Amino acid sequence: MKKLFGLLLVFFAMVSVSAADTMKVSGEFEGGKKYRAGKINVVVMKGNFYQMGRQYGGLMKAEFKEFYDMLVKQAGIGTAKAPYKEVLAEFKAGQEQVPFYVREWVRGMGETSGLGAEKQIIASQGLTAILMPAGSCSGMVAWGKYTKGGASVVGRNWDLGTKALEPYQKFLTVAVFNPAGYGQGVADINYIGQILWQSGINKSGIFYDLQNGAMCDPRDAKNRLNSNSALMSMLLDSTSFKQVEGFFDAVRAQGGLLINAADAKQGACFEWGTDDYRKRIDDKEGLVASANNFTDPTWHALTEIPDGANGGFTKERTNNLLKLGKKHRGQIDANKMMKIFSTTIPEGGPSFPLDSSLKTYYSIVAVPKDLKLWLNVRGLQDWTEINLKPLF
Repeated sequence: MKKLFGLLLVFFAMVSVSAADTMKVSGEFEGGKKYRAGKINVVVMKGNFYQMGRQYGGLMKAEFKEFYDMLVKQAGIGTAKAPYKEVLAEFKAGQEQVPFYVREWVRGMGETSGLGAEKQIIASQGLTAILMPAGSCSGMVAWGKYTKGGASVVGRNWDLGTKALEPYQKFLTVAVFNPAGYGQGVADINYIGQILWQSGINKSGIFYDLQNGAMCDPRDAKNRLNSNSALMSMLLDSTSFKQVEGFFDAVRAQGGLLINAADAKQGACFEWGTDDYRKRIDDKEGLVASANNFTDPTWHALTEIPDGANGGFTKERTNNLLKLGKKHRGQIDANKMMKIFSTTIPEGGPSFPLDSSLKTYYSIVAVPKDLKLWLNVRGLQDWTEINLKPLF
């Protein structure tokens, strides 16, 4: 019996391999490649951002058509509710607030995706038209005394106060940029072709994820550089955690945000306001967690977030993560973090139950030291490992 058990362990060790090791190329275009990790597309690009845009558009041409048609129908683009010219003008104005390299990427996609320049601009910002109400994401970083071996382990949920995005799960994509002439390799986890950068990791092993903080800081500084694109630029430029801290010291957000960031050895939450920021660590021995509330005690005159559903269960999700982190102190690795982020709020975790009006769309676990991700895309595919190291 012991021998049989041992053989079973060997068998499971053999089949539990990285998706990146088993992925097969499903498409090639102008030097870019598309892989499939089960049902998840992984697009690997190289060159300048215009060239990488052309690669992305060509590789994802069929998906872009389906995505755009779905978006237009659901958002009512081209109807009296949302006249095409007005939508295009709004999104063109949005293009003025992103860096040049982002505009070049969108321009390249439009040439090869089959959408053309105007529709590509709409597609690349389109999900913002149906994202309201605001996101309710959560995240945690463990390191030091809290993890096996001391290296950092990151977990995050991407949540929304709407079920409107359920049909778009098939379009969640890992996009790997290998830029020539500017910046380092960056992987973005996002819906197809979106410039709504939410979660990413670079070749130096710096990871970030974004939580909405508008309940604490509701100001909308519309004329500033798009905060999501600023975070993408931070990943392109930063090779150390000190540089990440310098970014938040220099740049102010368009609206209240909470950014969990980590490198191989440490993590922090940057409560990123429109007028200032705070770097927060809940336990200096290696734990920080956040949802949608600024909790640093030095803030003044912040909006108080209510308990329960009226506050998006923000306090509860933050407290649950801290409790689970402390419960598993010294034991946290990628597998433990996946279990934590698979636990629902009623069970003492951060994730919304399936029958909730608020929805957890996908979860990410990352080990920055190893450049590995695990993705759980609700309703599409359970936890899947993606080894990014050979893709940079």
